[in-house]
Amino acid sequence: MVKQTIFHISGMTCAHCQKRVESAAKRVEGVCGAKASFSKKRAEVMFDEDKTDEAAIRAAIEKEGYAVRGAGRERQPFFKVAPVILIVAALYFLLRYTVGFDFIGFIPKIDSAVSLGALFVTGLLTSVHCVAMCGGINLSQSVGAARDGADGLARPLLYNLGRVVSYTAVGAIVGGLGSALFISQTLKAGILAAASLFMLLMGLSMLGWLPWWLVPRLPAFLLKKTGGAKAGKGPFAVGLLNGLMPCGPLQAMQLYALATGSALTGALSMLLFSLGTVPLMLGAGVAFSLLKGKFTRAVARVGAVLVLCFALIMAFNATALIGAKGAPEANTPPVATPVPGAPTGDETAALIKKALGKGYIPALVGDGVQTVEAELDRARYPFIIVEKGVPVEFTITAKKGSITGCNASVALPSYGLEQALEEGENLISFTPDQEGLVSYTCWMGMVQGKILVVDSLDSVSNP
Repeated sequence: MVKQTIFHISGMTCAHCQKRVESAAKRVEGVCGAKASFSKKRAEVMFDEDKTDEAAIRAAIEKEGYAVRGAGRERQPFFKVAPVILIVAALYFLLRYTVGFDFIGFIPKIDSAVSLGALFVTGLLTSVHCVAMCGGINLSQSVGAARDGADGLARPLLYNLGRVVSYTAVGAIVGGLGSALFISQTLKAGILAAASLFMLLMGLSMLGWLPWWLVPRLPAFLLKKTGGAKAGKGPFAVGLLNGLMPCGPLQAMQLYALATGSALTGALSMLLFSLGTVPLMLGAGVAFSLLKGKFTRAVARVGAVLVLCFALIMAFNATALIGAKGAPEANTPPVATPVPGAPTGDETAALIKKALGKGYIPALVGDGVQTVEAELDRARYPFIIVEKGVPVEFTITAKKGSITGCNASVALPSYGLEQALEEGENLISFTPDQEGLVSYTCWMGMVQGKILVVDSLDSVSNP
């Protein structure tokens, strides 16, 4: 007698997980059909009660590293996610303040050896997410039939080679398109905001904190070509298709390649990023065959937290591109808005004194113009103080090696300016018309600087 049962499953994080669950169920003798849904966290299985039972099907699914639970959608309790958040935060501060790696500026700089290394490191970091989201495809192409020696290594190598080729080709295409398109600061901010929203939904989905109808899904035709690909079609071909998957970090890098406006630079950026993802993905097939159950779900949990972190970073960068302020500073006015009320001379002097203590550079006022000079830093733009209503001549001196792929173009959204920087002196002219703290940024919102506009600089003792 044929019976249909619904199994509620936790641990499915993507469309390829559901294919893996379906395959596991169908391998059980007596199963007539199986249909899984990663968004609804369940699988409908039809089986012959004379040949098998629910326990056998449950065991087959759990053998693949998923947990079969009672009715209801699994949500990762916060007490399980909180330690992951603390660990990620600890790693950030450790790397940021010991070796100087800045996650806030994780979009790599690609015009020097250090920049290429940062891009490769970005791939290494996001490969945790790659394993969590694409583990089903990776596993299916890495293990296959039992083989020995070089042939056993050939399958995962071919699969990852396909990914690298696909990533690089897409980088060249979108980079070339970027050179033919004018991308305004507003459009860039909109693209980053959209990518941030997509990654936010993905991270919440991985934690089970998102309604099933909001879960991002892989198009059915692409799922059929990738998740359902047979070994005979070749790991290389599957790797090529894998490079077209809608993946948050991958799409962030594609946006980066698009904004470079260069086919060569776009291809190079995606090549280094993809190479960074190879080490962990290459070993994931073997690792996933050993790391079952709770550990597999823990890896997915870490990946979810990282995705949420990247979503917040991209949202912060999007606000920077449109001139909005990031974290507020005590006793400083809001960005691009007037100071509430008319500050007294003492209040202005105190504000300037505090800014000087933070490294702000004051302008020199004379002959109806104010000038300020500063050197370009690879990690941030200069912080300066200027006077309201007086034309500013802001000179940024870029020494050899200080210009990178990220800080090469500076945008002042509040003043409608965008200017490419070259080696030597770069003059930026504008007239501040209101008091406040104005943010300016690089073309992707990563490198930032600030301009404090005050009513008077009389309290500053200039030489």
